[in-house]
Amino acid sequence: MIMKKVCMTLVIFLLSTTSFAYQCQTRDRQGLVNLMKDYLAALVSHDPSAVPFDRYLKYTENTAEIPIGYGLWETASGGPSEFQVYAADPVNQQVAGLFMMKENNEDILLGVRLAVRRGKISEVEHHVVKRDEISIHNLQKPRPGLVEDIAPEDRTPREQMLDIGLSYYDALTGEDGTLAPFARECQRRENGGISVGGTKEDFPETKEAPRDFAPPEGVDPEMMKLARALTLAPNTCEGQITAGVWGYISEIRNRRLLVIDEQKGLAVGFSNLYHDSKLKTMKLKVGLEEMSVPAWQGNFNMPAIHFFKIKKGKIYDIEATGLVLPYGTKTGWE
Repeated sequence: MIMKKVCMTLVIFLLSTTSFAYQCQTRDRQGLVNLMKDYLAALVSHDPSAVPFDRYLKYTENTAEIPIGYGLWETASGGPSEFQVYAADPVNQQVAGLFMMKENNEDILLGVRLAVRRGKISEVEHHVVKRDEISIHNLQKPRPGLVEDIAPEDRTPREQMLDIGLSYYDALTGEDGTLAPFARECQRRENGGISVGGTKEDFPETKEAPRDFAPPEGVDPEMMKLARALTLAPNTCEGQITAGVWGYISEIRNRRLLVIDEQKGLAVGFSNLYHDSKLKTMKLKVGLEEMSVPAWQGNFNMPAIHFFKIKKGKIYDIEATGLVLPYGTKTGWE
């Protein structure tokens, strides 16, 4: 009987110390943010030993799986600038961020996700968007909504934030903006470019709020016709989707909502948009009329990161990265 009690005491002691050790290896929200800052500093100094990596580590850069120490670890030359957005999830032990950095002294937009296991970095995901693919004037500093805390009374429950983030992809593929709860003032930016929302105050050099739909010079005239037609679509997140602007997206796969930051009201989603060019003509709904316009052509995939700012159960801001890669390219995280 005495021996049994001794054994039970030992078991309870071991369980309690194991639990304590595990808790010591988890990171709170600020700890995750600090880890991301340390990671960026190590990246610029080309020193992987400066941050703790798990023995079993997976690292992708623009979907390619490579060893740590390669890729941006060799070419990063500065940053981050004032443009810094952090979303940290102590429940899921993950942290994501968007940063303006330097690569070989050229501006880049960097999307990063770190996953932590036993207090060490076990997953690293980089989206590196080059200088010629970003709208630098909108990437000087983050919009206030992306960095401000959400007042306790305006916060959305974690599980609801998860559903709201995923509903965005349903809205795109369903061409129905009502499938996601957009706030009227929602603004969406991709690689810094404003695709919907905003006011003339966002563009002090103009009298109106232009949208970055114009294709570059040399593009097929039919595409120019599409770009002009798109400017007639509603300038709201919900209205634009319902109008059919994104109808050329054939499929969205690998939808992953991995980071929920309740303090900041940020839900961070990762996905892979397929564009197969089978659709030749889109029906664009403008008011009571329906316009037939050419669809974007060219087979490509677009792995993307979306930061959704959620307040009172609605999406107020969307900040995204998009990578144009060959059709069929996987994200590396299927």
